[in-house]
This record gives sequence, structure tokens and C-alpha cells, in this order.
Amino acid sequence: MACSLTSNLFSSCFISSNKACPTLIPPGIFAKAAGNYGSQFYPTGLAQKQGYDQIIWTDSKNHKFIEEAGTMNIFVRIDDTLITAPTTDTILDGITRKSIIKIAEDNDIKVEVRPISIDEVIEAHSNERLKEIFGSGTAVVVSEISSFGYKGKNYNLKITENSYATTLKSTITKIQYNLIQDPYGWRSEVSAIKV
Repeated sequence: MACSLTSNLFSSCFISSNKACPTLIPPGIFAKAAGNYGSQFYPTGLAQKQGYDQIIWTDSKNHKFIEEAGTMNIFVRIDDTLITAPTTDTILDGITRKSIIKIAEDNDIKVEVRPISIDEVIEAHSNERLKEIFGSGTAVVVSEISSFGYKGKNYNLKITENSYATTLKSTITKIQYNLIQDPYGWRSEVSAIKV
């Protein structure tokens, strides 16, 4: 799957199940490091030539389950359930991912941490049950995906009023900027240093 940015908030993605392009270095050596993502440059370039900005990777064993988009964790909303893949040797246990799960659960959003197949996403899209897909990461916090491509077909997502992505991003950034209470103890006061 690959993604293509259409604005600061929206992107289109292309699902990549390219067996010749592994997503990460071997299991057990995973770390958030530039070299770990080096293997994505070539397939991302191919996706960009098709009009997409980013790739959503599939699992390296079966190539049928969604894992990450570039350096972001992925969330899929089917009906009113938010689904994200469990962390593995190839899926980073991101702090923004953890924050989204916690805030969603505290706001009575049903969250499922489980594998999600490409077929399930496409079927949900066909049945108009696929409400949104978004990525999460430190720099972007949340990046909504407006469409995705798979095996030569593009799937557009309708704009969802009161999207989970918008709500969750707003809550996280308001906590970060001290605009609302931090019920989780995520903020720490840093004393000024005189130089």
C-alpha cells in the first residue's frame, strides 16, 4: 500500500506486498534508526511515480496484513472500531501509537489491536464500512489518508465528519502545548538553564 500527500493532513497510500523489498532489517535487531528504513526508498519511489506519496507495508511472511506506512503506525476505522496491528519485530511500539490507543479508549472508542488484512480493508471499503485510515508518528502526530491503491486499483475514502483522526490529534497536541489538562502525566516541566 502506498500513500500520497494531498495536503498537510491527507495522503493517498499504495499497498506494497513486494516480496523483493523487505520492510525492515532482520527480526530482533529492530530500532528506530535511519538504516532500518533504507530499504523503502526504492519501492516508495515506484509508488511516487504512480502518484502516491507513501507506502503502507504488508507483513514480510504472508504479504496480506497491513503493518506500517513509512515510519508511521497505521490505524484503520471500520464502522466505529479503531484497529491497529500489534507490535512485532517489524512494527514499532510507538509512543504516539500508545497515546492514541489510550485516549481513544478513555473516550469510549472501541480499539482492537490485531492483524488487519488488505482483504478486510478492501471489503470494508466496498461495503462503505471503512470510515478512515490514518498514520501516527512523533513528527506528524496523525496523518489522515484520503485514498489507497492496491494491485492497480485506487480506493478513495469519503471525508468523515468528527473523524477519530482529527479528534485524537487535537487532544494529543492540546496536551503537548499545555492547552488542556494532562490526565496521563505525559508532560514534564523543564527548568530554564542560564548560560
